[in-house]
Amino acid sequence: MSRASKLTRREFHVGAGSVVLGGALIVPLGSTAAGHARGAAAPAAEEAGVCDFQRSFMTWDFPYRPDPRPYARHNTPHGNLARIQLDAVLDVVDRQAGSTERFVLIAPCRAEWVYAEDRLFQLPSREFRVIYSLTEQRSMERSTTCTGAPPRGTPVSDSFRSLKIDICPCSRVRQLNTAADIVAATAANLPLIARTYLDDPGGTLQYVLQYPIKTMNFQPLSDSFQVDTGPLLVPDFAATAERAIDRLEMAHIAYNRLDRAEFILRRPTPITGADGKPVCEVLEYSEVCECPARHELLGMES
Repeated sequence: MSRASKLTRREFHVGAGSVVLGGALIVPLGSTAAGHARGAAAPAAEEAGVCDFQRSFMTWDFPYRPDPRPYARHNTPHGNLARIQLDAVLDVVDRQAGSTERFVLIAPCRAEWVYAEDRLFQLPSREFRVIYSLTEQRSMERSTTCTGAPPRGTPVSDSFRSLKIDICPCSRVRQLNTAADIVAATAANLPLIARTYLDDPGGTLQYVLQYPIKTMNFQPLSDSFQVDTGPLLVPDFAATAERAIDRLEMAHIAYNRLDRAEFILRRPTPITGADGKPVCEVLEYSEVCECPARHELLGMES
């Protein structure tokens, strides 16, 4: 049994005025707590336990604001709360500062008219997908065609009355140390969770990626396995933005050994017509990169 399996829910505070409810950290926005959260918003990655993604959520409380669009059909006189499941977690560990900053990628949904009487989906449709920390948010949604620079992070206090990230740890997990262990756990239909450790080229930062394995190839006759899953959050080592949230990208991951990773990143991708001339650019998973990594695969036990 891994060390993580022995951990219970860890409660951690961010500055004065923060409140822990049921293991979730709620920062009352507009207080000094949000201003001190950066760099101390998460426990060290090794101590954070293993995320049970089925029971882990981001929840925000959005105040009432009139929608200036003349065709808007929201019915939210009291504001709205939304609870959204997590798709992936990423911890940025600064070895020199001794701090950890946590980011989560929420599951996607479609743009909607909230609490309207009918015709709930907005047209034209678009995907709502965001990266959150306790203090920052960055939209990952784009229109069908890709134009302009990608969105940058903004303070969550600009949008919400409060925001919480509730990461519920698995009660029992078993680390799968060999290919045979991984194949057996897959065949037994255990939910699988992975942690992938990456180092930045300078060695100052470590990135700890945590995500559920939704697709696993396996062959018991040869004890072979191959992870192919996503989306998850990855560091974009080519990015030069100052803030960590602006250096993250969405990707899928594949690997069949525990010491390397292959990512396919979501990038602006040109579309050409029958004549070979460019028509437009769309966001698609189109850039592949390979790098050394360390993977931990864990099986959730009932």
